[in-house]
Amino acid sequence: MAMDVLQFRQKFIEEAEDLLVQLDNDLIALEKDPADASKIDQVFRVMHTLKGSSGMFGYDKITEVTHELESLYDRIREGTMELSQSLLDLTFSVADHIRNLLSDYDFKVKTNIENQQVVFQNIQYFLKNKGIEQATHYVRRKIESISNISTWHILFNPDESIIKRCINLSITFHDLFLLGQYKIHPPNAEHSSVYWNIFLITDKGYDDIEDALIFVMDYCKVQKIADFNIFNEEDLDKRDRELSERLVGDETFIAETSSMPATKRIRTEGGDQNNVVGARRIQVEAEKLDNLMYLVSELVTAKSELILSLGINETLRIQESAEKIDKLSKLFSDIALSIRLVSLQEMLGRFRRLIRDLSKNLGKKVEFETYGEETELDKNIIDVIAEPILHLVRNCIDHGIELTDERKQKGKDEQGVVKFSACKSGNYVYIDISDDGNGIDPAQILKKAREKGFVDESVNLSTKEILDLIFLPGFSTASNVSEVSGRGVGMDIVMRRIREIRGEITIDSEIGKGTCFHIKLQQTISIIETLLVTSHGTKYAIPMEDVEICGMEYHSSILDRQSNLLEFNKELIPYVSLRMHLSGVVDAPEKEKLIIINKQDKRYAIVADQIVGEFQAVVKPLGRSFSDQQYLSGASIYGDGSIVLLLDTDKLKDELCVLN
Repeated sequence: MAMDVLQFRQKFIEEAEDLLVQLDNDLIALEKDPADASKIDQVFRVMHTLKGSSGMFGYDKITEVTHELESLYDRIREGTMELSQSLLDLTFSVADHIRNLLSDYDFKVKTNIENQQVVFQNIQYFLKNKGIEQATHYVRRKIESISNISTWHILFNPDESIIKRCINLSITFHDLFLLGQYKIHPPNAEHSSVYWNIFLITDKGYDDIEDALIFVMDYCKVQKIADFNIFNEEDLDKRDRELSERLVGDETFIAETSSMPATKRIRTEGGDQNNVVGARRIQVEAEKLDNLMYLVSELVTAKSELILSLGINETLRIQESAEKIDKLSKLFSDIALSIRLVSLQEMLGRFRRLIRDLSKNLGKKVEFETYGEETELDKNIIDVIAEPILHLVRNCIDHGIELTDERKQKGKDEQGVVKFSACKSGNYVYIDISDDGNGIDPAQILKKAREKGFVDESVNLSTKEILDLIFLPGFSTASNVSEVSGRGVGMDIVMRRIREIRGEITIDSEIGKGTCFHIKLQQTISIIETLLVTSHGTKYAIPMEDVEICGMEYHSSILDRQSNLLEFNKELIPYVSLRMHLSGVVDAPEKEKLIIINKQDKRYAIVADQIVGEFQAVVKPLGRSFSDQQYLSGASIYGDGSIVLLLDTDKLKDELCVLN
């Protein structure tokens, strides 16, 4: 049981951290538009959810502080308090305090104890200065209109399992009673009843009641019994008594609960035992799981058809079943791999709070723009690149974006822009992180490198090589040490982390215009459509989306070309021979195949021995032993067990551009 509690507590911590990220983003949106009622409601709901769930798992201090803050935002929702910047700053500080409390279950850290008192004092300041009663006072919602009022009956039957689940009933029913007026009928000893009967008069609907009772719904049955307030007028007293007697004493009504569906039935024994959940989780869209279950049913049907066809030896039906299974297997592989993919949106959501705090501390105005945040990447890769990308963003803000006055003097908008863009192409994901700030001065980089002994005075470097110097360990051009970042400080870690997953990073920068970091990442495992070719006995796969057209050329004609160019559609394009370039072999068949590659409007040809045909490749990264093979990006297994090497068409293009 102790292990279960720890596992459930860890699950709560993960969910709480996600809620806090959502809270940060909602608060940032409210800074831009304080009148956004939907965002105010979302902040209130986050506090409401954290309050209820933290109480379940024994985080009483989180429950206390979220209850206080929830009361503030409830006043804002009702229009009795205005949302100010100081209140938003307080809410940000409360969010940070909650993060600290999540790692201090026993509430023993001195700073957390002190901060708890400070948070309460700050909230009380807002409450008292706005003429509002203390937040701990339970306030019933005032019902101004009876046009939409309904009377609801909640049948509540708790048992000892509710104690094992650590559910805080006082908080739960406080949330319920905030919805309106209520009356409670405790268990009736004369009828040997163990049911609590609660009548709620509210203008809210079933969803709001279910939300308030979210942690005890398994012990409740909720019914609407009237479209008016049955306790409001004297002439309804008799009806009230009849209704009370029927609900409390009618055995037939109680018997109805035993035939309720399992999901709605009142619990009379121990709670359900949740499955053990590991520490690492991936949230999967329900649609993907629905598609997966559909494919499972189709596969079962196809298998039955195949078995039946084999039994009666019908060749045509066997072939049809095999083709159907082949199509299903492709769909299976696609959706199975997509389940591991996570959009970059979650990671980027965590950056917005950092950018807000950092720009405010530095006295800069910064807008964070994102493009392609729906791009999906393997969860393992996202876990690795989050820190490097975070470091690059911090550098863009700290050393890239200028101060407001400096930007005005340069004729720039006083608000700087940090852009994050991502897109997918084949087996790769491309990420750009840029700013419109100072840019990097290559002359300053080279001067600093020579002063520190990284580069000899006699060595001449290209602009790209100079910019790459910032990735050297310990290299920095910052004149002052910054607690945030330094152009080059920690950049070696960025480079190392990206290379660990066979990624690449390059820099483009223009003085006075800004800097852009280009990152190229390879999926851990992916399935792509390729064109399978052979050369000198080795199988190669070329991404089908890069192939424009195929042709044929005599080997003797290729050997005669000294310029390394071929004619295609009345233009000369470069080519690369797989035999000569990768195998170092000159001999070749009399006729060789040409595969014309169109990559970003740049064409070149790949010369191979033979074209086998289309091949759906399950691509996996190459091991460390292939780290020096820059023209290969992955490998797959062919049907006969042989290895198929995936060509990196980008690297081949770059190499040919340099040569020509």
